Amino acid sequence: MKRDGEAWRTHVDRVIRRRLAKAPVLSTRYLVWVNRGRRRGQRVLAAAIALFIAWMASASIYVHAHRAAAISTLAWFHRHDVFWATICAFAAAALVSRRRTLNQIAASRSWTAALPVERSTVRWQAIVIDSVPALVLAGVLAAMFGSLTLIALAAGIPVPIIPWAAMTGGVMLGAGISYLLPAPRQEDVYEGSRYVPHRRRVETPVPTGSLSALGSWPVRQMFASARPKTIARALAPVLVLVPVGSTAAGVMLVVGSLCVIGALVLLVAAAISVSAKASRWFMPLPIASGLLARRTLIPALASMFCIASMQSWLSWVCGLPVDRCVAIGVITLLASMTIAVAGSIRGILASKKRNDDRL
Repeated sequence: MKRDGEAWRTHVDRVIRRRLAKAPVLSTRYLVWVNRGRRRGQRVLAAAIALFIAWMASASIYVHAHRAAAISTLAWFHRHDVFWATICAFAAAALVSRRRTLNQIAASRSWTAALPVERSTVRWQAIVIDSVPALVLAGVLAAMFGSLTLIALAAGIPVPIIPWAAMTGGVMLGAGISYLLPAPRQEDVYEGSRYVPHRRRVETPVPTGSLSALGSWPVRQMFASARPKTIARALAPVLVLVPVGSTAAGVMLVVGSLCVIGALVLLVAAAISVSAKASRWFMPLPIASGLLARRTLIPALASMFCIASMQSWLSWVCGLPVDRCVAIGVITLLASMTIAVAGSIRGILASKKRNDDRL
């Protein structure tokens, strides 16, 4: 079986290289992925499968436990399909436009810029590479709504086909509109000259390392990822598309819920990333994996508890019953903690295994 898998992988690799022989940029990206990013791709695929299984389980439990609430939720999605399609269009336009700008800057400095390639090939290569965020977003929507459709068919409730189609159409429309957006002006930042006098800092404190400082790293990375400009761009479509007649309190509750969910997602991703990086950095030191995981995860898990409590409080302010608010907070906390702990332990063990293979 192992030989058959390797033979099939080699055959697929040959076919892909033959197909991409006249597309040097795509061929270069594929070779970089094969040589450097295959293990990372496997980790991302495993994380995506775990998230999909968790989504299927939570959606099935929610539909079978609260049938009337699930039907009302699907009806709410159907009533606001234009709103969600617009949100998806904004997100796809922003992501594709940003990726197109970064690719243009990188393409001018790459060695592939000197190759004699036809204009049509250059154009469709750029379109394929720039449209990757939109394709990923459409795939995520397909996985979520496809599984939700199967669950709805099994439970005998209305199927969310129209919201799915509207949001996917919004993603494609946003990817097309992104090419109409003006590219930002490129600014060259020059390094400071040694001939320019600088003020010297007196008695600069010497940084001291501490293993307990790892606990605050995921929280700080979460705040670093949530930059003010990113938050403003994410909240601008929500504030613009608020229905007429909505109260300020309702809008603030929706914005607060979105901020809480975004902070939880960023914190889980930061905890997994920090665990893997810390394991690579502390590889020469005799530090046990359990100690490293505890030092990294305990403050992050405490922050997740605070965020889940805030989510329950916001749900209670929105008018939901107390038991349902507590259930939402507990499910959110357990899911986030499970994903963070499993991803962190897997990253630490994978780093140690990679180091053992090198030795």
